[in-house]
Amino acid sequence: MQEKKKQKKKKNIPYLGKNILYFCDDCCLPIVKSNICPRCGKKIKRVPITPPYDVRPATKQDIKEILRLIKQNFGVRKKIFSLNDVMLLNHVGSEDQMDEIVYYGNIIGIRRYDLVYRRWTIKLNAYGLLLIEKEIKKNWVIVDDGAIKNILNGSNALIPGITCADTRIKKDNYIAILDKNRKVIAGGIAKIDEKERRKQLRGTYAKNYIAVKNRTLRKIKKTTWEEVIEANSSIINDISKESIHFIRRIKDELKLPVAVSFSGGKDSLVTLDLALKALPEENLKIFFIDTGIEFPQTVSYVKKLSKKMNFKDNLKVKKVKTRIFWNAFQKFGPPGRDYRYCCKFAKLAPIRELILQNYPDGKCISLVGQRRYESYARATADIWQNHYIPNQINVSPIQNWTALVIWLYIFLNKLPYNPLYEKQYERIGCWVCPSSNLAQFDLLKSNNRKLYKKLSRELEKWRKKKQLPKEYISRGLWRFKHIPQKIRNVLTLDKTDISIIEKRKLAIDLEEIDIEKSDCRIQQTTILGSFSRVTKFENLQNNLSMVGKVVKNNSLNFIQIKKSDFTVFLYLDGTFKLRLGKDNEKKLKNFVEKFVFSVLRTEECLNCKLCFDECKTHSLSFNNNGFIVDPSTCIQCGKCFDVCPIYTITHQNTKEKIRNVVSKINF
Repeated sequence: MQEKKKQKKKKNIPYLGKNILYFCDDCCLPIVKSNICPRCGKKIKRVPITPPYDVRPATKQDIKEILRLIKQNFGVRKKIFSLNDVMLLNHVGSEDQMDEIVYYGNIIGIRRYDLVYRRWTIKLNAYGLLLIEKEIKKNWVIVDDGAIKNILNGSNALIPGITCADTRIKKDNYIAILDKNRKVIAGGIAKIDEKERRKQLRGTYAKNYIAVKNRTLRKIKKTTWEEVIEANSSIINDISKESIHFIRRIKDELKLPVAVSFSGGKDSLVTLDLALKALPEENLKIFFIDTGIEFPQTVSYVKKLSKKMNFKDNLKVKKVKTRIFWNAFQKFGPPGRDYRYCCKFAKLAPIRELILQNYPDGKCISLVGQRRYESYARATADIWQNHYIPNQINVSPIQNWTALVIWLYIFLNKLPYNPLYEKQYERIGCWVCPSSNLAQFDLLKSNNRKLYKKLSRELEKWRKKKQLPKEYISRGLWRFKHIPQKIRNVLTLDKTDISIIEKRKLAIDLEEIDIEKSDCRIQQTTILGSFSRVTKFENLQNNLSMVGKVVKNNSLNFIQIKKSDFTVFLYLDGTFKLRLGKDNEKKLKNFVEKFVFSVLRTEECLNCKLCFDECKTHSLSFNNNGFIVDPSTCIQCGKCFDVCPIYTITHQNTKEKIRNVVSKINF
């Protein structure tokens, strides 16, 4: 029975790849992939870190922050660590951001971003508490001898067992539980304020977080990052040789030209360097998409790097106008983790355009810096194609690399990396990206007030426009269309607020759609509906030719669309009436979808032009108002719908409405 529970618990842990982090106690060096120390030749232990095992070096700023947190929580003034120490951070799953702290092979605790209080906290484990034992000046509590055994066995610290405590202790503080000799026996979480404890005779004072059963502290022989790099150099070279061979093999098999998709981040930097080594004679194109919401430091870094690494002539930059993103923001609201419409027009469409401009056949292999340790979505394959860019075959030569392997390769090869990493950014991409944690947005607030204020202003505009609660911004809920359960639990959100947020309306939407009721048996079935607004009536006359034959009635101000047994009347006020004859459910659903989304696409077109290359009859053109269809050449194939973000992402609820109405009809 216990074994089954253990397996069930493991099922929820994100196992994205193997744990390849080892540590040699004798040499005091972290080693990747090998259980034999390259320096002393001895068998070494695997470090028992938590999945997904994507460990990375702590920067000097990270170590400063950890020291600050320890001082803030325990009053420790002595610098327990040096800024040059070999410390690793292992990103583990949480509701926002949490890192395991690995200090010379020993896990000493976690730092966690608290969503409730919007701040970093630290919880040291048994080893970490022993490191600071003699320096604890704050958040301590002393228990009597009779309570020690129970606490060491995992029991909570009870009020009757407390002899004295720091008067500054507040509820939810992480505290050190000490014996009368001020030796640490456990770490705990205060359940009440210290002032309240003195008024009560019984109850729980602190929840036991970790008991200090083993008081052994290994003597640390401090090493340097230079030694770590040298010890791992042969392993890193072997790993990189495999990736170089992989690139060459894919190139030979697919017989297509090769480009590198460069983002300015560490993973794409390594991918770029591997590509230059694998294909030195190849005229490699380096694609960089300036989405209009890139960090200014990243744009500057890419230009400087192209000169340093001598690919300036092959660097192909596609700049997306910043206003395109903010226009979309005003129409659809902020993008979400589960609602990333912006990637389609700000990244995929420009990449597709670059490929068509640079390769006569319009096809290529794109080397991409993707790793399985980043997420479930990226853990599946090292070769794939994107639905929106079928002329591109994506290949990741670093799919099985961990973040530590990436950094060791960068250090070993002395590659100039993006300076934003030194400011504690864990991921580098669009600065508005909803995939970023709130901890990362706090960094943005500290490091670039101008960008942070811009985002705050736009979020506040949308919040007021849609009458959303203040928590929408303060809790970071704008990053989701549907709020994950773990975040709901942590923030104890009001159900009414959740309902309001998740039902956010777009600038234009299909407001009503239903079947017209009739007692007449011979009358045709009619569907009635309305859009929240229709403004581009002239454009619609052309664009609805994607659905059927269009006739405009100027005297009565409506557009009539006919196809087969279907007839639609669209009126100037946004209402419509759809009559249907005998047909099947699938055909009707497709027809209604094409009609509704023709209107939505016309009204909301962002000029991303993803649809342009899909149109084999060249029936699409663009102006400042969006796309225009040529009725004389359009064959109504529907392929332009399949790549449009308005059809595929922004109006998923609309598809559900249509499906529900069509399912009510008796065919």
